[in-house]
Amino acid sequence: MSSGLEFNDEVNHALKMAYQTPDIVSARGHVVEALNLIEGQQVLDIGSGPGLLVRDIAQQVGPSGAVLGLDMADNMLESAKALCSDFKTVTFKHGDAMSLPFPDNSFDAVVSTQVYEYVPDLNTALSEFARVLRPGGRGVIVDTDWAFPYWHSMDVTIRDRMIEAWKGHCEQESVPMRLPASIKLSGLQLENVQALPIMNRAYDEMNFSYWLSKIIAAFSIGRHGVIQDEAERWLADFEKLDTKGEYFFCINRYLFELTKPATF
Repeated sequence: MSSGLEFNDEVNHALKMAYQTPDIVSARGHVVEALNLIEGQQVLDIGSGPGLLVRDIAQQVGPSGAVLGLDMADNMLESAKALCSDFKTVTFKHGDAMSLPFPDNSFDAVVSTQVYEYVPDLNTALSEFARVLRPGGRGVIVDTDWAFPYWHSMDVTIRDRMIEAWKGHCEQESVPMRLPASIKLSGLQLENVQALPIMNRAYDEMNFSYWLSKIIAAFSIGRHGVIQDEAERWLADFEKLDTKGEYFFCINRYLFELTKPATF
């Protein structure tokens, strides 16, 4: 059972910075492309976070369309509202992916990125995704396989304990491997899956893994036997490896393209 990742101000700052790195900007471009949006569509973003994807979608659907961002973290919602304040067709709402507060068949497109690792029941969450998507509508889900991050470290023992502790941040492990079965059970049609790898060879603020390491270090202290000194040494190792030109990080995210049959 996960003890959960707390989206406090420190974590939210790191997440917002991570979402603005070229790694994630590129991934958002793949999401928007996969949604294949047209002007005038109604779109739901489940787990909208700081609102960056909502902003990108709003530009695609135009003033005749509408985008609704749903999130459970109030500070994320406030950040998203500020970011998207210029878009009159964008709204944000507090809500849970397990029980979406919308009628059946409400949206032309539904998207969810990095959310289903946190839900207590994957099948229920996918059923809700399917319920609010209109027949003939399109959906996109992105999730990371946290079981296999490749991260060079000078102390592999500490690294492995940090990664093991980090697994406690989510309810669901290896979501990408389990999604096809849940998608099928929900009645949605899986059209395509593509890997979105992130590979960093430098440890700096322009790279996703820099901010991820800060989040993991803060989360892991006190879990799986990790103490603060070990977390600090783990981060210091990355600085040393970067100075020597030996830093390396790679992880795979997966993008699932879905449709809801017209006869659903």
